[in-house]
Amino acid sequence: MIRSWLLFVCGVGAALLSFSGCSNSTNSNQAANTTPVLIEFEMNDSTTTEFIGAFDGNLWSVFNGAEEISMQPVNDTVWRVPVFGGSWVLKEGSGVEDYKGYWVDSLRTSNGSVYTVPLTISVGSKPKNQTNDRTELPDGTWDVWFGKRTDVIADAQLDVAYKNDRLQATMRTPTGDYRYLTGTCINQKLRLQTYDGAHLFLFTASYVNGNWVGGQFFSGNHYQTTWSATRSEPTEGENPMQVFAVSNQDLTASFINREGKVDTLSLLSDSLIVLDVLGTWCPNCMDEVRLLAGVHRQSARFISIAFERDTLAAAAYRRLDEFASEMNMDWEVYLGGRASKGVAADAFPFLDRVLSFPTTLFIQNNTVVVHSGFNGPATGERYELERKRFNNQLKGVTSLESH
Repeated sequence: MIRSWLLFVCGVGAALLSFSGCSNSTNSNQAANTTPVLIEFEMNDSTTTEFIGAFDGNLWSVFNGAEEISMQPVNDTVWRVPVFGGSWVLKEGSGVEDYKGYWVDSLRTSNGSVYTVPLTISVGSKPKNQTNDRTELPDGTWDVWFGKRTDVIADAQLDVAYKNDRLQATMRTPTGDYRYLTGTCINQKLRLQTYDGAHLFLFTASYVNGNWVGGQFFSGNHYQTTWSATRSEPTEGENPMQVFAVSNQDLTASFINREGKVDTLSLLSDSLIVLDVLGTWCPNCMDEVRLLAGVHRQSARFISIAFERDTLAAAAYRRLDEFASEMNMDWEVYLGGRASKGVAADAFPFLDRVLSFPTTLFIQNNTVVVHSGFNGPATGERYELERKRFNNQLKGVTSLESH
């Protein structure tokens, strides 16, 4: 059983990884007309990530397993990070094919200053090749503890798979996942990492007697903690749906309008309302919005209410408009307030709490179905189950069964 736990990821905690072998440095996603590159983010003075990337003379791309993220050029030295804004600022280094610079996370600050992580790109280079016979390596599932292990209940599960010559993985909790992780296991030393434009994670550990020990977890260059893991079986997914009845007077939502004033939105409707509670800083929310855009139907009214790090109305709505445009959201998007689960709960009189970002509400007449958290595409079958749940709600199915 996994303890509900929050660590950095949009109200979700640690995650599920599936593991079956180790990698070499190729990536099947790379287009034939691009040059391979090695992308290294500096987590601290002695630890860096090692991402497979590509350059086509204009765009820098980084590969997270099945996911490719391309940075769009702004000028000769700046490339824009998609969805989450921010940028890569790069200049040619001392080497003939080297670039040095930093990633700017525009949605985060560090001690009141702009948050940056040093970045080096080596054109024509690749991460270290796999040297082990992958058949000698373990596969399966592990229970994960972060920090000092004081509980019998794990914080997360870890499940890693071997695919396309790389370790492909995700970390998952009852409220969400760490999205795509990719990396290697060389000489029993594990390295898994992800970069999605909002989060930069690195997991290292050693494999000893069937367990992962001496683990270190890095989040950018601002946070580090330990982790360990023991062999286990995958847990059953907890049903994220709750159904309850709401009075007419409570079927409202408060938001901040474009003039910066508190306003109220009525949720009384004979037809279905799909209300998405999110933050534009949240990668799991990005995945959930993509699913919503894919199942969007004209018979239902879609609404998003975002809880943001910047709550000045003018700046927040600029960010919301940018996010909505990039995510193809052809529905209403409102500012709910500060990025806080408590603030989010206060915006809805019929909710006693908001467990995570994202949370999705399916509202029709006086019935509200609450879907807490989200299993993204990196979780495979669990993501397909989420898709089925959302489609069932759009068909009017309000059963608590997992289907």
